[in-house]
Order: sequence, then structure tokens, then C-alpha cells
Amino acid sequence: MQYIVMDMEWNTAYSKKLGGFMNEVIEIGAVKLNDALEELDAFSVIVKSQVGKRLQSRVKTLTHLTNEDIANGVSFQTAIRQFSDWVGSEENIFLTWGDGDIRTLIKNHIYFLGQDILPFVCNYADVQKYCQSFTDVAGSGQQLGLSAAAEKLGINPDAFPHHRALDDSRLTVACFRRVFDAEKLKKYVYRCDTDFYARLAFKPYYITDLNNPAVDRRAFYCLCDMCGGKVRQEKKWKHTNQSFRTEFYCKTCDRHFRVCVRFKQLYDGVEVKKTYSEIVAESEEKSAVPTVTESTKS
Repeated sequence: MQYIVMDMEWNTAYSKKLGGFMNEVIEIGAVKLNDALEELDAFSVIVKSQVGKRLQSRVKTLTHLTNEDIANGVSFQTAIRQFSDWVGSEENIFLTWGDGDIRTLIKNHIYFLGQDILPFVCNYADVQKYCQSFTDVAGSGQQLGLSAAAEKLGINPDAFPHHRALDDSRLTVACFRRVFDAEKLKKYVYRCDTDFYARLAFKPYYITDLNNPAVDRRAFYCLCDMCGGKVRQEKKWKHTNQSFRTEFYCKTCDRHFRVCVRFKQLYDGVEVKKTYSEIVAESEEKSAVPTVTESTKS
């Protein structure tokens, strides 16, 4: 088994073919590790821009790549062939910081080659989620950037050059090594089969129809978040700002409070988030964090 730790840089460009903007890959960098996490080889290639002829100023500032650099790069078709040959035929697990890189690589593969699968990728894991599980933000829903995560893991990110594909791959490797646990990693690894590509292609969305069969009406049942007693519902449930809302009154506590229930449709279920906030005046809520937050996935 080999680990392929990959990072990419891309430039947002308008595509006449798509009739909209796309993230065009301009650089691929990767490090190949063996089972002992020893570096076997490294890969780096600058990709010639074929959709956008000029780099966004933000991209130039971030990566220090120039328009001349990408004009002299190889085509995506050539780059992906070189990358595939470098990866080789051995069983592998691809690792990227967040799933943005793997999504962008697939979209470019479809755009330039007409193929919606990456034949050289056997398995995939989001190393951002994996590494965050070892930090104090685990389970919070917060997403740590690579440098911030490195600091939390006791790694000095300034010891690594930033925002070039191979350099960021090496910083990712350092984070991965710091918290490597083969058994725990298995929970984050997906086999790159039909279900994997369908999962990546699925776009999560918030449910806005109260009659949608995916809505679990049990989430609308409420007790007082202070005393746990029964409450009186004062308004009908109404959909506002991605969530269903209403107001309740607790006679025991003599207080009015608002409840918001949000249903987010994911590929493999529905995420339910429920929040309570006290009403201190007409339609005015405290600026503090909601008193109770419940989150489940069915």
C-alpha cells in the first residue's frame, strides 16, 4: 500500500463551453509514501492554462506563479498522464487537505478528457477531517486550514514554503505523520467506486418543504430548555433563512423562546440541527449563542 499526498493550485476562469466559471488546475504536487510513511518520491508539474489565459491577481499573489509560468506549462492531458505514470499501479490511498482538490481534479478530468473517474486513484481519504479529529475542534464542524492545523499539532508551518502544490503536500505529510493511526484512518478511507463518485457529485441542500418525507417531525417536539417542562406553541412553524422556526412559551419559567430546526440533506442521510434562543423583546433575540444546540444525522 502506498499513500499519495496531493495538493493542487487552480485558477478560477470563465468557460464558454460550460457557460460559467470553473476552477482550472494550474499545478499538481504530490508526495509518495510507503507503509512506514517514508517518502519514496515527489511529483510536481505546472499545467498550461487552456480556459483562462491570465491568472487572477489573488492567485499570483498567493502562489507567486506568473502568466508566463502557466503559458509554458504542459497541457492538462499531458500533466495527468505524467501524474498517472508516476502514481503507478500499486494499491494506493490518496490524501488531500479537504476534498476540494479531488473534486476539482475530477471536474478537470471530465472537462478535458471526458472521463468522470480517476483510474489511478484506488482509495481516498480527506486528511483534513482525519487530522482535525486529533485536535480540540473535533466534532465542532469547524474546518481548520492547513497551517492552523499544523500549529495545533505542534508543527511549525513557517518551516515549510506555502501555497505551492508540492510544498503544501509536504506540510500535509508532516501533519499526517504526527497523528498517524492505521486503524483510525480506516474510518476515513473510501474505496473509489461508483458510490464514491456519486457521493462527491452530490450537492447537499437545505430542505425547505415542511411536507418533504425526509423531514422528521419528531424534531418539532419541544420542551423548555431551562426546566424541561411542557410548553405552549404560540405560532405556526414557518420557514425562514434555511430553517423552520416558531415560538414557545413556558408557564413555569414565565419565558418566551424561539426554536429553529434545520434539515440538511446529505448524500447518506439528513442532518438535523435544532437551536433554542430566548426572546427578550418583540422579535428580538439575545445576541448570545443559542442556549441549546442539538445535531443529529439520520
